[in-house]
Amino acid sequence: MAVTDVVYRDYEGCLDKFCRSFLAAELADLEPPHGTAKLEEFLDAQWGSRAPRTLNKNLSILRDFFKWAVVRGELNGDPTLAIERARQRQPHRETFSEDVRRRLLAENEDLRDRVALRLLLDYGLRKGSLRRVQFKHFDHNRLRLTIFAKGGKVREVPLPHQPFWHDLERLILDIEAKESDYLLCRQRRNANWTQRIPDEPMGDHGLHNWWYERLANAGIVPEGTTRGERMHKARHTAGQRVLDHTGNLKAVQKLLGHASIQTTGDVYADWDIDQLAATLADVLEDE
Repeated sequence: MAVTDVVYRDYEGCLDKFCRSFLAAELADLEPPHGTAKLEEFLDAQWGSRAPRTLNKNLSILRDFFKWAVVRGELNGDPTLAIERARQRQPHRETFSEDVRRRLLAENEDLRDRVALRLLLDYGLRKGSLRRVQFKHFDHNRLRLTIFAKGGKVREVPLPHQPFWHDLERLILDIEAKESDYLLCRQRRNANWTQRIPDEPMGDHGLHNWWYERLANAGIVPEGTTRGERMHKARHTAGQRVLDHTGNLKAVQKLLGHASIQTTGDVYADWDIDQLAATLADVLEDE
């Protein structure tokens, strides 16, 4: 069976690098504890500078291989058992200020753009979910949107803000949108014209460019910039706004669709030092 690019990248690539690095070695040379040290050096050389989850994924692949080798009697011990998984680094999460959020919405007057920006900034959609939004996914009676989220999850997001629906309904009328049309559809461009293909979703590259064009329109980045302000920052902004206004971490979890509230509290809704200072000032005000 032919190895696809995805299979090679996610599995075979690790074993390929492993074999190339130990061409002169026999399996017996990798018995623990000496084999453990050699494998730790290999993992660090290949993926030590990458994200911890990348190193851990490749460690898991090697563990599967050595577990098989032990079961088959090729080795007496598994050299990977003593190797600790890499710890996740504490991420640096940023949000847009309220002023920047308002500028993004005010300076992008196209209805389609404003609807999409609100889904990012106010309702915390991920980039992949935004790409999949079709007009049929909006429930105008219940004021909700069905989204197709990370990991194949399907869930509903409440959209209670009436100005959002006014913009959406005007957009549908203006472009005569069909239910199967995508909110952000694929586009073909040349120097003189832009052709929209409403029944195909915008590609990843197109969505990336769309985002930076919106930022440039609002004067947040110079025109032509294509990096430095990830779209995911809008998702953090949506979660942080709900937390700031309510203090309700459970509401933030529901908005962002996290399975664990620990993810919400530890990763997406950290208070910064200024917020902590303001909170302490309130607590100590009467003393």
